[in-house]
Amino acid sequence: MKLTKTSVHAALAVTFLADRPADRPTQARQVGEYLGVPTDSALKVLQALVRQNLLRSQLGRSGGYRLHHAPEDISLLQIVEAIDGPIKPDVPVHDFAADASSRTLEALHRTCNNTARFMQQQLAQTSVADLLNNESTDAGLAMAG
Repeated sequence: MKLTKTSVHAALAVTFLADRPADRPTQARQVGEYLGVPTDSALKVLQALVRQNLLRSQLGRSGGYRLHHAPEDISLLQIVEAIDGPIKPDVPVHDFAADASSRTLEALHRTCNNTARFMQQQLAQTSVADLLNNESTDAGLAMAG
């Protein structure tokens, strides 16, 4: 599985915010510095996460961003799908000629569906708290390795 650069930035940003004092909002400039990206790029990521209710934003001089939920209640799946949309199989079965083996295409589509479900499950089982603690779902990693 390949995460987009923006999804990686979003996961890092949420984890950064989770590791900051909850009583003080963090400015987008600080998140941008942490990510090594311009403030405008950080703002786009943060605003997308606010629209999905993963973060809260506060306007004003002492404003900024903070988590909307506890770190253990935000999954990596929520972050990735907030940025990239739902994870789904991408098998262009309609692009093939009618004489192509329909059984083979069906098997390929079924396999891709199963793979997408597995990825969703693994991402859903990994919380921001897990990322902060450098943990992951080892069961899924053992199956992949």
